[in-house]
Amino acid sequence: MSGPIAAGENVVLRDREPEDADTYLRWMGSGQWRSFDAPWERVNVESPEDQAALRVKFLAKCENVAEPRNSAIIVLGDGRPLGWVNRYIRRRGMTDTWFLGIDICEDEFLGRGLGSEALALWIDYLFEGSEVHKLAIDTWSFNERMMHVAGKLGFTLEGRRREEIEWEGRWQDRMEYGLLRSEWKS
Repeated sequence: MSGPIAAGENVVLRDREPEDADTYLRWMGSGQWRSFDAPWERVNVESPEDQAALRVKFLAKCENVAEPRNSAIIVLGDGRPLGWVNRYIRRRGMTDTWFLGIDICEDEFLGRGLGSEALALWIDYLFEGSEVHKLAIDTWSFNERMMHVAGKLGFTLEGRRREEIEWEGRWQDRMEYGLLRSEWKS
């Protein structure tokens, strides 16, 4: 097992490991998280071919590790994987802003503050290990948990793109949050 990227009171962030592949495949096929993280973009994991392709992609990401990291697995102190955090650039040339994502994929651990702790560790890791100017979170108006976590961690609501997507018979707003380096830890 690789060393931790960041450690908190209840969770640890660490690199993906090949041994996580089966857990990752299980997560991709089940869990409440799939109803909140762009559920219209679900990955198909029903056929053995789909699973094999997803496993290959997962294992490739275990080998291609960036500095600072693009993603990390969230684990409990005993090593049990709970989900992941990640970062990405939304548009080419927009390298001074990184967008963040988080998913707690084990339903029995939702609502316990573990995602907030993991995301706070991730934010600290990214600001401490880079010169990035801004971290951002985009979520949907139906994802009240993520909006709460963003506010709790000091992100500012910067925009609301009204009725951007229709999902399950209702129009959903895209909620845009940002945290500047100058605001970090203030």
